[in-house]
Amino acid sequence: MESAALLHDVDKLAVVSAELNGQAHGEGSAEWLTRQGYPELGPVVAGHPVTRLADEAWFREWIRTASPEALIVSYADKRAGQKLESMSERFASWERRYPPDERAARPRGSWTAETLAAVRARAEVLEQRVCELASVAPGEVRRLAWTSPALTAARTGSR
Repeated sequence: MESAALLHDVDKLAVVSAELNGQAHGEGSAEWLTRQGYPELGPVVAGHPVTRLADEAWFREWIRTASPEALIVSYADKRAGQKLESMSERFASWERRYPPDERAARPRGSWTAETLAAVRARAEVLEQRVCELASVAPGEVRRLAWTSPALTAARTGSR
């Protein structure tokens, strides 16, 4: 699962994106991982983009059938910006960057207020499911003590 978590956004890299002929985010990462010989990671990363939550039928099936690993990767993606944030903080950040647009059903980079509310509600279902699997409350989700020193070491190249 760690590999999937680290590589879930690989299709955002220009060199990878160029190979994928415009494939949708998430699906592109899954395809690239399969091409690299890791087909088992594809289903773990394919459903993580927040945009997938706008599709009610897709979400109903995915939340019922997704592996715990896929649920965790998707949830972590919703909680982690530059730092670990609550779901409310993360959605507030998205709303500031992409304010609702009532003029179109689904403009690129923005949703209507109605769609945004549905996406938030589905994200809360995801949060509840993952937290139940981990036997924690959302407010108890945090970085472990070793992560900050490890991230600092990785940035500076020290041990």
